[in-house]
This record gives sequence, C-alpha cells and structure tokens, in this order.
Amino acid sequence: MQLSLELEYWTIDSTGALAPATPVLDRIDDLDAESADPLLEVVTDPCDGVAELEAEVTARLREAIDVAREEDRRLVPLSTPLNAGSISTSDGPRTEIQRRVLGERFADATRCAGTHLHIDQIAGAETDQLNLLTALDPAFALVASSGHHRGEAVANCARPHVYRRGCYGDHPELGRLRPYVDDTAEWDERVADSFERFRREAMAEGVDPAAFEEQFTPEDSTWTPVRLREEFGTIEWRAPDVALPGQILRLVTDVRNAVDSVVDRGLEIGGRPGVTGESVTVPEFDRLQEHTRAAIDDGLDAPAVSQYLERMGFDPADYRPIAKECEHVSRLSRERARRLRLRYADRLEWEVEALSDDVSKRAAVPRSKTQRRVPTVRSRTV
Repeated sequence: MQLSLELEYWTIDSTGALAPATPVLDRIDDLDAESADPLLEVVTDPCDGVAELEAEVTARLREAIDVAREEDRRLVPLSTPLNAGSISTSDGPRTEIQRRVLGERFADATRCAGTHLHIDQIAGAETDQLNLLTALDPAFALVASSGHHRGEAVANCARPHVYRRGCYGDHPELGRLRPYVDDTAEWDERVADSFERFRREAMAEGVDPAAFEEQFTPEDSTWTPVRLREEFGTIEWRAPDVALPGQILRLVTDVRNAVDSVVDRGLEIGGRPGVTGESVTVPEFDRLQEHTRAAIDDGLDAPAVSQYLERMGFDPADYRPIAKECEHVSRLSRERARRLRLRYADRLEWEVEALSDDVSKRAAVPRSKTQRRVPTVRSRTV
C-alpha cells in the first residue's frame, strides 16, 4: 500500500511578512503553486512505507528550505497566517468561477494551509477505506497548528472551522464531511449530483458552459475532507492541518496502521468504536459529527475526542499540537503574527535538520538492523 503527501506551506520574507512563493517555485520543478501567492505545496512521490515517505519528505523540505533561504524566503508550517491583511492571489479561470458561484467568503480558502495524504485503493476494500478515513476525521485535532483567523481566536482548530463552516456558503456539501457510503457507486453518484448542482449554479451566475466544462470535472469539483481519486487510484484524506513534519509523519503512521487493520478485518458501523485485534468499528455518522464539532471547537481538550482517538489507535500524548501554544491568546496583532511566523519557520528548519540527521544515520545501518519508525522530534516551547 503506497503513500504520498501534499504539504502546503506559507512563504514569508525575513521580517515575517507573507511574501510570494514565486522565487522558490521558479527554481524547483516539483513544487506546486497555490491560488494564494504566499503559499506553495511540497508533493512527494508515492512511497512504499512510512520510512521511505519520511526520507522523501525530509529531502524535499530540505531543498525547499535551502532555496527559499537563498531567495529571502522562509517556509511556515501553520494552517493559517494567524493575522494578515489582504492576501494576493493568482486567480485563473477556475478560481474565478468558484468565486462567482460561492461568493466572497470563498476567499477565506486562500487563508488555509493543509496536509493531504493519498493512500492506495485496495481492490475490494475501497468502501471500507473511504468510511474509515471518514471516521478518522477528528484526528485533525492531533496536529492542529492554528486557532486564529484574521487575528482572532476562532476555534481550537481554525482551519476546519473556517474552511468547512464558511468558505462554501450555500453549498456546504462541497467542503464538509460527508456521510458513510454503502459502496463506491454511491460515492460516485453523490459526487455526480454535487457536480450537477455546482454546474447549474455556475450557469445561473452567467458562467460560459464551455469555460466551465474546461475547468471542472466531477472528481475535482468536491473539496471534502475525504475524496475517492480514481485518477490516481487513491483515497485522499484532506482533514489535517499542515504542521511540523515529525507530527505529520507520526499521524501518517497511525492512520496507515488503522487502514491496514480495516483492509485485513473489514469495517463495522455502529456499536462501540475501536480498532482491536479482531475488528474495526466506527460510530454512527451522527455521533461522528459530534466528535468532529468538538474537535474543531475544543481539540484534544474535549475528553470525548481524546477518548475516541485512543480507541481508534492514536495516543494523544504523543502529539503536541502547535495551536495549543497560543490557545489562551484571544487576539494576535499583525506584528505578533509576523514574529510567530518567524519562530515557526525556525522550528520547521530545526526539525528538518534533525530528521535529515536521523535518516542519514539509519541509512548507514545495515538493512537487517534498521527499525522502521518515525523519530520523535520534540518541539521547542514558545
């Protein structure tokens, strides 16, 4: 079962101000641009396991960080810019259509930076994989990296609060968590229905039909936390924030273990949730939504969320969400936001250096003696 990651990072200058990622993007072909100019995406190749993925993430991040430094840029592992004025965007025809249909609140999507994990679809287990990753949605609380939006403390996990509750306006089905499915045919039907509603709204807004068809297909016209990607043969899990790489890799390890379990044992919906040696059980969707709401608003401080994640195979004590470091700050000035961006850019660079050293040491050990593990990189306190 192969894994790959897409990791979105803010780019700043030496003062901590958001700055266009273009100088870095122009020099590294493997980086992707985002609609927000001060945002770039690090994309890995598919990897055969977490150890290989760790080496891939580390190498790509180290290159991006080094080039960014040469171009008076730093990378920041925060899910929002905390507080910033207007953010410049490079709106192509696709984004312009989205803005016309979804309204001005869609602009807040350019203030969100996340992590997307792609996991190979396993023949015969695709439905269980989809439903399990849906049930693991509250795990975003483990790596929450910002509680602030436009300077205000809005939730323990600001990105899902902003993205899911606001960006899609009258079309929440395009961005919210969707219910479990009975089979992949139901998923395809749901996506087709959503796409057709989106197309009708675009036509009602005067969008040229040919322009719409050129920019959108059903598969790439839903931005939900879980997506079935037939184009890549993967299930895409889009729930987590971007965060420090050690935390993301730990999360990937835990999610991979849960997916392995469901491929081996199948999935039951209802009853007491948990991953055991005999079964994998997830809660009814209504109950899951309660956990997700609590995860957004209170994060790991919500006992029900922590207990649920423990039953699903995570150990919350292994995680130190960045968002908790500013959880008692109700408002961040733009100047303080700049200082914090610089601080977390430092943290990212320290951690990538530590991961690089660890990868190098393990590469020097004979294969039979190498343990496949994700190193624990302790974050420095603010």
